[in-house]
Amino acid sequence: MDTIKSQQTKTDGPAIDICPVAGADATNEMRKELLELQLRMATCSINHEYARKEFDDAGDREKREDLLEYMHDCRCEYFQARAALAAYDPYALAEFEADLMHQKQVTLTAYNA
Repeated sequence: MDTIKSQQTKTDGPAIDICPVAGADATNEMRKELLELQLRMATCSINHEYARKEFDDAGDREKREDLLEYMHDCRCEYFQARAALAAYDPYALAEFEADLMHQKQVTLTAYNA
């Protein structure tokens, strides 16, 4: 299956490969489903990271409990999407997760600066 490599510009930095990880034989419906899985993974991952940062700063016990529940929900949804994507192409999954991890490091480092 084919993937599109991320491109880097001087102003934008590296970007996550949010693209259907299907070959030319994939139907439009399959490509749409694959893209939705990648978007769910990226969204859940980033939401979890920001909730974790908020959890670290939260002093209120109720707020911390709410954040723990939210982070659990993010993890569950991430791993559901991950399992579905792995069924299509485990190599594309590995590449996408590496891109996602890199993007999180770049984004969250800039956020903390």
